[in-house]
Amino acid sequence: MLIYIIYINKQYYRKNLKNIMRLNKYIASMNIASRREADKLIQNGKVKINGMIITNPAVQVSENDKVEYDIKDHKENKIYIKLNKPIGYVVSNNKEEGKPIYSLIKNKFDNIYPVGRLDKDSNGLILFTNDGVFSRKIIGENTNCEKEYYVKVNDDVPDGALKKLEYGISLDGHKLKPAKVKRINKNSFYITLIEGRNRQIRRMCQKIGFEVIILKRLRIAGILLNELKEGCFQCLTKDEINSILKK
Repeated sequence: MLIYIIYINKQYYRKNLKNIMRLNKYIASMNIASRREADKLIQNGKVKINGMIITNPAVQVSENDKVEYDIKDHKENKIYIKLNKPIGYVVSNNKEEGKPIYSLIKNKFDNIYPVGRLDKDSNGLILFTNDGVFSRKIIGENTNCEKEYYVKVNDDVPDGALKKLEYGISLDGHKLKPAKVKRINKNSFYITLIEGRNRQIRRMCQKIGFEVIILKRLRIAGILLNELKEGCFQCLTKDEINSILKK
């Protein structure tokens, strides 16, 4: 049995946590598991406080406690795949919205979920996993994970408009974080974002007076779409996984 021993950092608690924290929140804060995964691990008797098995995720831990966590099964059962989503598929099980993306991995994996979304009219890279920590590093609050896209619009784009995409767009009353934009030709470009608001790129382009004709995600951090065929998927390599987990 592999046991991960956590000693709570007193200074960290005094500064940020006021000396106590729920057990599930503490495990999630250590980037060992997501909050939902932490609940399951605790309820399954995989966590001890001061040598006693605890099954209630709401139990409070303090700076004087020792938390032990059985990570063997948790680590061995992690799944990470990338898929090239075709246009017309939706990240949903609702067939009225479009063809469910889950049908492309049907009967291959259980209990995995998509990391983020791509709208029905977009294609390209999307990730699936059952690792909540991995997912949170990509789409969690305050993430700085890069996502790169190929964009083609309906008319020629002046340089000034591309600069606005980099620095001058607000959506829903909030100024967007800076983007990286690289021109390909008169009406297409690459754009790299570190946030992911709903239909963000399409709405950004609308703000500068253009309609997106093609939107394709090419990269998430160090994970590239490369030559993966549309509708196909493959497991991530160790290097690809680490490009996320070691950020």
